Amino acid sequence: MTEERGDVQALTDFELLVYEAVAEIDKDGGAADIEALKAQIDRPEEDLWAALSRLVSAGHLHSTAKGYVLGPHDWSA
Repeated sequence: MTEERGDVQALTDFELLVYEAVAEIDKDGGAADIEALKAQIDRPEEDLWAALSRLVSAGHLHSTAKGYVLGPHDWSA
């Protein structure tokens, strides 16, 4: 079964910024928690939560007990 993801072109610049911050942490095997994201991105916490919610809803990120990680993606490394 294939999971449907939202179109990345529908994301705002800020949502892409949050996605990229999570991706940077995830590439090293970590999970991005809200504190790590607040340290990297100078925006109100409620903006971060809203972007994270949209990214999770669109299937671009997954929420785990340790923080946020990338959802499935189909590009080659």
